[in-house]
Order: sequence, then structure tokens, then C-alpha cells
Amino acid sequence: MKRFFLFLLIGAAFDLSAQTVGLLSNTAEAFDGYTLVAPTGATRTHLIDNCGQIIQQWDSDFRAGESAYLLEDGSLLRTCRQTSNVFNGGGIGGRIERFSWEGDLMWSVDLANDTLHHHHDMAWLPNGHLVVLAWEYKSPEDAAAAGRLGDGDSPLWPPALLEIAPDGASGGDIVWEWHAWDHLIQDVSPDLPNYGDPADHIQRFDINYAEVSGGGFPGGSNGGDWFHCNAVTYHPGLDQLILNSRNWNEFYILDHNLTTEEAAGPEGDLLYRWGNPQAYGRGTSADRKLFQQHDPHWILDDGPTSAGGDPDIAVLLYNNGNGRPGGNASTVDELTLPWNAASGSYSLPPEGEPFAPTELDWSWPEDLTPDFHSPNISGAQRMPNGNTLICEGNPGHLFEINGAGDVVWEYITAYNQFGAVSQGDNPFGNSTFRAYRYAPDYPGLAGRDLTPGPVVESNPLPFDCSLSPASVDTTTQDIRTPDGHVQLGPNPASELLRIQADRPVRCDLLDAMGRSLACGAALSDHHELEVGDLPNGLVWIRLTDVHGRPVGTPHRILIAH
Repeated sequence: MKRFFLFLLIGAAFDLSAQTVGLLSNTAEAFDGYTLVAPTGATRTHLIDNCGQIIQQWDSDFRAGESAYLLEDGSLLRTCRQTSNVFNGGGIGGRIERFSWEGDLMWSVDLANDTLHHHHDMAWLPNGHLVVLAWEYKSPEDAAAAGRLGDGDSPLWPPALLEIAPDGASGGDIVWEWHAWDHLIQDVSPDLPNYGDPADHIQRFDINYAEVSGGGFPGGSNGGDWFHCNAVTYHPGLDQLILNSRNWNEFYILDHNLTTEEAAGPEGDLLYRWGNPQAYGRGTSADRKLFQQHDPHWILDDGPTSAGGDPDIAVLLYNNGNGRPGGNASTVDELTLPWNAASGSYSLPPEGEPFAPTELDWSWPEDLTPDFHSPNISGAQRMPNGNTLICEGNPGHLFEINGAGDVVWEYITAYNQFGAVSQGDNPFGNSTFRAYRYAPDYPGLAGRDLTPGPVVESNPLPFDCSLSPASVDTTTQDIRTPDGHVQLGPNPASELLRIQADRPVRCDLLDAMGRSLACGAALSDHHELEVGDLPNGLVWIRLTDVHGRPVGTPHRILIAH
């Protein structure tokens, strides 16, 4: 792959080599929207348009932990760094803040103590709670008692997921928990807990797989970042979570529709895992598909899949490519999960076999190259028009490719912990965990002043950039199920919501808490639901067949009068 930078200078007198940060190219093929950029370690977060001009910015007293999101009410949710005497690894966080669109701090919570410390990421839930990713401290004695061998005086920091219900202006209550430590398997001794063959217990974690990393404290004590999980994302329709592990080279899917007590038991075991069969004793290093990856997430409503499948059961991720056979090189990968709609579960592999699929649906670039390689952080997002926004995180290189793999938009993060980078200077410290683009009709932008301001970088060069707004046809959604198609529309809906299926189905319209709002109880291949009396906002449509089995996965519909 070669990179072609389209410099947007309008004067021949300017030296092209001076263009080092900010917008490098914007074409009519790019999806026109607003991109959220939160440089790692900086205290400022920007929302920019496709010309790199500032639409809004937020300032914090704390350096960025890693992830940041624009919520549907226009507020900014961001992570922050807090130091620790116990935990000290890459992606350390410890604090989460929520700012209003105008920049006022609305809420914050600290999760940074000697037994738990937030890091990297969090997932916002439709009920206004959030699930945070945290390290959990286990002493060397705890590890040995559970069957862990060979780490000496090193502790372990297994991942924990904690659902927090915000309370007031700061703090909140932990209302749900899931701990990897509750889901171990070991084949060291039958006298220790959780004894068994990892290959026969593929929905559990082999306590003796993977080495610890991170840390490095004064006095020579080791860190215990065992999994190095770096992402958590939520599927509202299925009530499931994806958890990603860089060190284990795989991602996991968990059931959130459990009580904390259930989540600690067998029901809280993994629903699915993918990327490295060696981690559960059903393969070798040659069977690995992932190489210290980041940002696995369901595509959902972001845009279409590459193969025309159901985006509710397709995953997109940034495969960093460290240790990849043939040399270090990154790819952006897409796969379809083996979801069985009839049973409402993921298909488990036959004895001795790894989890499906064995092949990817799509990978970019087709030809690996060391020119595209970020050894850490990074992410990708599918656009509504089918393009893919890629964050090559380490150099702060953001770019968008079309279906043919051509670059149609390109930007270098122009801010770091010291402030705006001066145009012409070689950028440093501008690494970017992820970047997200929001469509013009995103609810969080409704009614906002989106007048563009200056560009982010200082000492900018003159350039000529024009936006190319393109309407996204959301009037219908064509959903491919394992054995047919369903069309939903219009979306947004104001008075009537129509469902056209290729077989008789029942339909339910649900709010974010799963409560029924409207129902087409009779079996029919055509339904019309009245939604004129429903409040504005997102709802879910759930379809079932004559046997009560799910037809596809629930889909979101925006009610807008």
C-alpha cells in the first residue's frame, strides 16, 4: 500500500514539506460528518468537521485516559488518568468525566484504589449507566492458590467489568459486576479449584496461559497486567458485551443479562471467543488470527457490512499486527459471528475444533505492508456510506477509505499534551486512541451550533477545502437474516412504522429497558405500528417467527416527530 497525501495548499510559493499536521485531504467521496479526536494524554478534546475546523471543544483538568465518546444528548464522556501505587500499566485511567455540550462538568467518578483501577475504556448503556473496564489485584499467593505457575513474586491483574449507576454530580453505585477471576480453568492439580483440561472448558480462561506485562515499579517488582484488555463495547439489542485482550490475542463476548450472582457462576462463562485457539488448547501459534488487536465492536447501525450481511452480528476491529508472520503490519478486519438466531446463542465448535469463523469477511489492506503499522492503540469505524474510518493510533494518523480501498479523507492529529502543534513541526505526543465520526443527523448534534471555527493546529497554512454533504438514505433498513430478508421503515419514524418480511412474523417495539411500547401480536408478513404518540428517541424492534424464535437481532429505530 502507498499513501498519497493530497495537500490542500492554494499557493505555489508554499513548501509542501511544511504540511505536517491537520487536514491532508478531503474528497467528495468522504462521508461528511463530525469527527471526535481525543489525543492520548491531552486535556482537550475536539470535534472537527471534514475540513479539520473546530466545531466544539472540551477542556478538562485531567489528561485523557484513552477513550472518549459523544453521547446522544450532546454531552462528552471521557476517561482520565490517575496515578496509582499498585497499578501502573499502559492505558491507565482511574477517572471518568461527563461534560455538557457547552463544556460544563456534569458528572465524574473515580475508580482508582489499591484493589481496582479503571483503565482504557467504558461503554455507555441506554439506561444511563456505564460499564467500566478495570484491573483487579490478585496477589502472588492468590495466583498460586488458583493454580498459576511460574510468575514468582508477580501479582496478577485480571479484568473486571463494573456497571456504575451515576449518582448526583460525582460518584455512583456499582449495580452489576463480572470478574474474569470467577471463570478460570487449570490443569495443574485436582486439589486446587477449577481443575480440568482447558480444551474441554473453552468458555473459561486457562490460568496458565499468557505472560504478565506492564508495571515496572521501583525496587524491581513486576506489574501484573495479565490480559491487557483494552476495549469494552455493548450490544443493546442482545444485551451483550465484547471484551478485548491484547495479550491473549482474542476477544470475548459476555452475557450482560444476568444478575451479579449469576455472572459469577457458570452462566457468566464466555458466550464466545475468537482470535487465538491456542489460548484454550485447540490450536498452535499458526492458528492465530489476531495480533495484539484493539477496538473489536459490533458494526450495528454505524453502516453496512462489507459482504452485505447483518451488521448486528458482524465485528470490525483494528488488528495491530505485532508478531504477525511475515513481519509487523496492521490490518482492519471484519468477521461475521456464528450467531444462531433460532437458539439465540453462538454456535459452539465441535470437540477439538476452534470457534468459527475460520476466515475473515474483509481485510484491508489486501497486501500487508510495514508502512501501515501502529504497534498499539488504534481503531476503525464503518461509515453509513460503506466507507471505513481508520485511526492508526500511534502516529495520530486518521484516514477514511472507500470500498475500493482508496484513501478519500486524511488527517494528522494536531494536538498533544502541550497544546496545539504548530504547522510544519514534526508532531510528537499526538497519538490517538480512537476517533469517531458522527453523522449530521446524530441526535447529539440536533439543535447545536455547528458553525466551524479555526483549525486545530497553530500557524496554519492557507488551504482550500469544501465540504460535500451527502444525505444518508435511512428510510428503510434491509436486514439479512440467516434465511431471509426483512425491511423496516421509515427510519426515523414519525407516525407509522412498517415491517415487511418474507414470511409471517410477530413484532414488538421496545424501549431501552425492554418494556413493550407497541405490538403486532398477529403473525403476518406485513405490520404497521402506530408510533405517533411515542416520545422522541431510540426504540428497538424485535421480530419472532411462528415458533417464538428470534428473526435476526433487534434493530434500533429513531422516533422523531
